[in-house]
Amino acid sequence: MLSLNEREERKKQLGASEIYKILNFDSEDCQRLWALKVGLRDYDVLDNDAITAGNILEEDCLKFYEMTTKNKLIYNERIKNKRVPGLVVSLDAREKDSSIPVENKVINQRTFEKWIAKRSFNAEWNQIKLNIPRNYFLQLQIQMATLDVGMGILNINTLTDEEQENPLDVNISEIHNKQILIKRDSNLTNVLENRAKYMLNCMKYKKRPSEIEYLEKYEF
Repeated sequence: MLSLNEREERKKQLGASEIYKILNFDSEDCQRLWALKVGLRDYDVLDNDAITAGNILEEDCLKFYEMTTKNKLIYNERIKNKRVPGLVVSLDAREKDSSIPVENKVINQRTFEKWIAKRSFNAEWNQIKLNIPRNYFLQLQIQMATLDVGMGILNINTLTDEEQENPLDVNISEIHNKQILIKRDSNLTNVLENRAKYMLNCMKYKKRPSEIEYLEKYEF
């Protein structure tokens, strides 16, 4: 949980987990984010079994990644994007030698099964085509751009209902762990960084963001 000082600091910044909210500046998600950043609303308190399990098991999941890949990880860094002042990514971990980001997620097994793609897809794991949720996909894309690397890892760990209710009893294994490689899309990350610049400007001057204004001034 963030301290009061950390919350105030992050109100002046844009994080990787917030990037998906600025794909349309007129969306409710974006407008609520802007209101949070300029002090018109407070942080939502999020608490459910998935979040609790994720907090409890994160270190075990990342240690399992280290063990199976033989890659030493650096944990819990906050890294500033060199091209966009105010854009800061919080990393679960990155590989020490390659700087490849490793974003850890703990989800229900049934949730993962819903990611299996019938047609279009944005990732593969064990030759299974997947539709990774947009927020996870874009979070990892902006992490890759900030670290200036060509790939990232979505370290997914799936739990049964019973395991999710009792995460302290879970020993992470190959049954749970799915290491999904995501390639960087430079065209996409360029767009995301441009959108982040506009959003940060709106936050700084307490000017409500507008999709039309952005498209007219920044895209055309």
